[in-house]
This record gives sequence, structure tokens and C-alpha cells, in this order.
Amino acid sequence: MKNTLGRKVFIFLALSLTLIANTNLAEYTLSANKTNVHLKEAVEISFIATQKDKSDVMFFFLEPKKSPDYKIVLLNKSAQKLAYHHKQTKFTYLLFPLTTKKISVDFDFTIKVASDAAVAQVYEGSRDNVKWIETTNTHVDLKPLILNVEALKQDVDLIGDFHLSSTIDKQNISAYESANITYTLTGVGYNDFTINPVGIIMNVDVFSDTSKQYELATKDGYKIHREFNHALLSQKDIHVKSVAFVCYSPSKEKYYTLKTQEYNIKVNAINPSSLVDKVDFPKTIDYTSTIKSIFIYILIFFSGFLTAKFSPNIFQIKKSKYADIEAVHSPKELLYLLMHKYSKKSLEVHYEALNEIVYNKGKESNFKKIKRAVIKELQS
Repeated sequence: MKNTLGRKVFIFLALSLTLIANTNLAEYTLSANKTNVHLKEAVEISFIATQKDKSDVMFFFLEPKKSPDYKIVLLNKSAQKLAYHHKQTKFTYLLFPLTTKKISVDFDFTIKVASDAAVAQVYEGSRDNVKWIETTNTHVDLKPLILNVEALKQDVDLIGDFHLSSTIDKQNISAYESANITYTLTGVGYNDFTINPVGIIMNVDVFSDTSKQYELATKDGYKIHREFNHALLSQKDIHVKSVAFVCYSPSKEKYYTLKTQEYNIKVNAINPSSLVDKVDFPKTIDYTSTIKSIFIYILIFFSGFLTAKFSPNIFQIKKSKYADIEAVHSPKELLYLLMHKYSKKSLEVHYEALNEIVYNKGKESNFKKIKRAVIKELQS
């Protein structure tokens, strides 16, 4: 093995000084695309910080405070180098109000200042020597963002703009055979909801599974594609009633209803005479093969769920804990991964270094050093 494995690893923690808020360091604005909203309506929040003091390197950190009054997620963070020691950083968040009252959205805003020499030391030396950057930290008190949240005039199942469709594989089946219906919901809106498109059907065995094809946060809400899969088994004809879901569209400011399609499924009973021969022993094809088909179907139907639930845990044993970071091949991919999966880690200095490469034509050769430094910091 290489002798580098025997080297000592030196890690120096940041030297942090908390100072009284000094707004002479930067100009900043906090805004929302709307302040009068309905319950669970998507709100886009923007924060822009621009460096004023150009004597040193400056980093901006913004963290929303947790509250039961709202749900908030980071959509994007981008940094732009306007000139030497003149940086502008923009944060964009998606917020959903969860209570009907006047709510206060609070943020922790920190400005970190470092010398050029301190920043240069971050990626210097061999892969086994990492020196953390020394910064002077200033916590700035932000005036909270106030939102007036109104209640909806009626109870609704979904909030957003959605479309609901369905498909069925067959409407004429034999007893002990299943009819399979898939309901597909697509659209943009609030993502935390529960619906049952097939409804309640008496004297019918229903096997259900829900799969999220994708759920992507955007400034207008979550872009959603969700499938509700149902397998219906009965020895008598099945009537699937139309189910209605009341929805509210914030973008159109109106209520609307989504209705599922009604289905009538013919179930053909098995003739008892076909189950026995004229002699006193079972036929080659009898209930055994029919019941076996049922179990095979159920196994296939739930295989996707079982695979998704248990397979990742099996493979994680063999993979590196940070295999996702090791697998990325470009600064832009790494920046996206860190911001969306490791946003709770203190990796902002690496965000800035990657931003420099992606948006300001920085040295591409620093990418591998940054990736190694990120992994080492996460492991420490």
C-alpha cells in the first residue's frame, strides 16, 4: 500500500468570532412573491445579499428557522462574482403555510469574512492534509417576513393544479382472477395528501400500492406524478363507483372537482362440473392451478414494493457511505448534490468554491481536491 496511508491527518477547526451585527458589510433584501395567501398555497421567498465591504473574501449563510406554522425547503442557492471581492448570493425557498393566521417567517443570517490567504489554504497540501478556513463571523438580525394566511371556504382534498386519469387491464374476468386499475395523478401543488381513488367496494378484496414517479420542488409548488395501483378480486361482479375529489387552485383562485371513471367488471363464475372428471379423481387443471395463479400475481404485484423497501439496505452494506459524492463527474453535479442532499451540513465554503468553477470559470483542476475535501469533512 502507498505510504501516504501512514501520514497523520491534520484538521484545524474554524476560528469563529461572533460580532455585533454590522450591516456595513453587505446589503440584503428579503422578499416573497405574495404575502396574502391561502392555507398550503405555494410561496416563493427570495433573499439577495450583496457585498459592500470589499477588503476581504465574504461568504453568506442563510438558514430558515423551524416552525409548525409552515413548511419550507431550499430551491436554489447561486453566487455571482461581480468583481474582485464583490460577491452577490441569492437564496430561493419554497414555503407552504400550514395554519390560518398571520405568521412570521424567520431566518438566521450570517456573514463570514476571510482573507485571501485563509481561503487559499483550504485545498493546499496532499489529500491527507486538510486545513479548515479561518473566518470572522457576523450574525445579522433580519426582520421577519410576515404572511397573512386565509382559510379556504370549504374542505378540500388537493391544493394545486392537478389532472387525474385511470387505466384498467380488463373488465371481464374469471373468479379468482384479478382486475387491475391504475390511477395516475399529475400536476403542481402541495405534496402532503392522502387520497383513495378506488374508494370502498363491499365484498371485494383490494390490494393497493402507491408509487411516486417523481416529486420535484419548484417555485410554484411540488411537481407531482403519482400512481395508485389497485388489484381487485371477487367471485361476483364488481362495480367501481366514481369518486370525487374537491380541489383548490391558488393560481386560478377557484375550486374544482376531479372525478374518477366508473367501471363495471364482469366476473365469470367457475362451473363446478369443469373441476371434476367422470372418474373419481381430480382433473389435471383444477383449483390448485387457479389458486397458484393468484399467489403468483400477488407476488408480482408486491415485488416492486418489497424491492424498493429492502434492496437499498442490502446494497448500502457494500457501497461507500458517500458513494454518491464519489460518483459525480462534474462541479455542477456535485454542487447540486451537496445543496439538496447535504444541505444541513456546514459545507458552504465548498459551495462557494464549486460556484466559482461553475459560474465564474474557475480552475477545473480544483474539482477533485474539492470532492476529496468534502468527503473528508463529512467523515470527520
